[in-house]
Amino acid sequence: APRPPVLNGTLWVLAGEQVRLTCSARSHPAPIVTLARGRRVVAAAVYERQVSLELPAAAPEDGGEYLCRAENQHGHSSLAFN
Repeated sequence: APRPPVLNGTLWVLAGEQVRLTCSARSHPAPIVTLARGRRVVAAAVYERQVSLELPAAAPEDGGEYLCRAENQHGHSSLAFN
């Protein structure tokens, strides 16, 4: 199963600032990594180690709980963050 995902980037952002988050996970075979907000997938990478989310100008409605999930045929792991 994939190792637990790791998040790179800042979670403290002022409205109007640019945001770039990268979530990565390792596994063999390579995982499918998704980044979701609620039930909506906002970024995905198929058979790659990482997925990135970029917001050119953060808005208050971009806040909330996100989930980074890595999965392959051997299992899955995830990381929740706000």
